[in-house]
Amino acid sequence: MRAAFSAILVVLGCVFAPPALVGFWAAAGIADTGRYVEAVAPLAYDPDVQDAIVDRVTGVITRPLRKRALSPAEDLVHTLVQAVVRGKEFPAVWEDINRVTHRRLIAILSGEDGRVPPVRDDTVSLDLSPVYHPVKDQVNSLLQRELGGPLPDLHPAFELFSSADLVKAQTAYTWLIRLKWVLPILSLALLTAGVLLARDRQRALLGAGLGLAASMFLLAAALAVIRDVYLPDYVENAMPEAAATAVFDALTGFLRAGLRVIFAAGLVVAGAAFLACRRKRASRDHQPAAPVNDVPAG
Repeated sequence: MRAAFSAILVVLGCVFAPPALVGFWAAAGIADTGRYVEAVAPLAYDPDVQDAIVDRVTGVITRPLRKRALSPAEDLVHTLVQAVVRGKEFPAVWEDINRVTHRRLIAILSGEDGRVPPVRDDTVSLDLSPVYHPVKDQVNSLLQRELGGPLPDLHPAFELFSSADLVKAQTAYTWLIRLKWVLPILSLALLTAGVLLARDRQRALLGAGLGLAASMFLLAAALAVIRDVYLPDYVENAMPEAAATAVFDALTGFLRAGLRVIFAAGLVVAGAAFLACRRKRASRDHQPAAPVNDVPAG
């Protein structure tokens, strides 16, 4: 009975480990605007993200040009947009774009969306207007005669999430944030209690280490499935797959680093427990046999 109870505690500790890590990541890396922006800031230099922005803004500008039979100007527009995206001021613009988007995202997830401006078309989007407007002004200046009027005030964007979907995720998000410390402590407490209550603590520690490593492996597998299977379908019409993958990798970097650390720690603990079990068994096998007293016959 004691051994079964110990095993149950160890299993529960391993089961709680992945959601504990995900909750801590959500609270530390996703909920905080500053850390979120810090995570995505390097994407300003990512070629896939840059190309996606250039293509989206260029497409928005050249659409009205085609209607005015100015298709040859598309190359000029592409060059102008590319110059903005690859300019020295773009990283700061990229951070501002993501800061605004993140605040809107968290406002909806936390149920405080009434405090921020409404979202166009009921979606949370990465608004590329700060890239569009300087190019629009240059196009208006260079093609003033050919245009016959200024370009319209458009808002190119990458549509990221439906507000309705985010509202559905409010409960899960709220509980992950609330339990960001509870789940890790609970997981560690269950593992510790399971090992201490076991009759053979070395074997229990071996099981705990292997179980913890296995739980992190499953979490890594789930992230891989989301990245390679679910994500391409989700962003099919919103953002190029290569750019979306780069964003996903940037946002989950802290989570993947954490699971690698815990996976390695689990293997180290399991390895140490395995060596301890072997030493214990070897010392038991090498103990001299107890002397047998000869009983005189008759």
